[in-house]
Amino acid sequence: MSPLPEWMEAPAVISAETATIEVPIAPLWRQSGVAMFAVTVVFEDNGDGGPALEWRLNEGGEVSPISYGLGEIGKPVGLNSRTVLLPQALTQEGGALLVSYYGKFDSLLSLAVRPAREDWTAVMGGRRTAALIDDAFQVYEDREVGGARPVPLSGDVRKGTIIEAELSAALEQIETAIEFIAPVEGVVEGAMMHLESLGLDPEALLEVEVNNVPAGTVSFPPFALDDPSLVTDWNGRMVLAGWRKGSLFIPSRILKQGENSIAIRLQRSKGETGREVFLRNTLLHIRFAAPEFTGVPTHRADQDAEETTADRPSGLPDFHLVEPALPSEDDPSAPVRP
Repeated sequence: MSPLPEWMEAPAVISAETATIEVPIAPLWRQSGVAMFAVTVVFEDNGDGGPALEWRLNEGGEVSPISYGLGEIGKPVGLNSRTVLLPQALTQEGGALLVSYYGKFDSLLSLAVRPAREDWTAVMGGRRTAALIDDAFQVYEDREVGGARPVPLSGDVRKGTIIEAELSAALEQIETAIEFIAPVEGVVEGAMMHLESLGLDPEALLEVEVNNVPAGTVSFPPFALDDPSLVTDWNGRMVLAGWRKGSLFIPSRILKQGENSIAIRLQRSKGETGREVFLRNTLLHIRFAAPEFTGVPTHRADQDAEETTADRPSGLPDFHLVEPALPSEDDPSAPVRP
């Protein structure tokens, strides 16, 4: 057995009777180069909310909730994984991480606690906050690693000439193919489709057709081979648990005015064990051509004095721009986009 890392006070305690795993962690002030801890939990998601995370300050001390449930509610999705950044305010003085899954303890497959250092990072834009960067340089937002269940990204948002349109924010199972309809009005310069996928084999593909024209395959970010979410199933195949973000560029030449058919087809790999595949937060970001500005002629002061009301422009400002009636990114009620 390998020696315990310096930040562990004692070996982890696994209790099937209480359906709890306890990981003792030393105070942060005793650690060199450790500022925070991230925990990754891999589990079979039965749609009952999943395992819960708590922090106990010391033996028999106060217990604080970190996450009331890491999984989905209502729909079993199979192999899932969540990474949570433990609050520094809790871990500062040390204590124990408690992971529990009452009634479904056998569904807890693996647990990994990893130390993290703090680094100064500049982030452009004000709508997203980078909270964690993993070994593969994948960036996690604070809403993803805070322990709460992610809120579906429903509704449409305007950002200048870009419309972020919801195709389907809800969880959708894809067996062979799924189709969405996207209405488009205006001159389109290009589009990006974004989605999240769970259960997709690393060798499988999500192929996209727009109006029956092949548009390409969804691209996913790379992952490290020692990622705790990478597990081996009963058939000896590597499977990446949890939700993954994917995207695909869609050129304007295959989009049309009016309703557009966007079909996503699942191409499974050879030897795959046939896990169910799910999608959520399927969005289409569309960039439109900027509207033309209407300029107002400039007049000399002596000409203005002689100008009649009929000669004046009909109430137009210096520049006239008509924008769609959608929430803008500055609207606090607008949904946050990935």
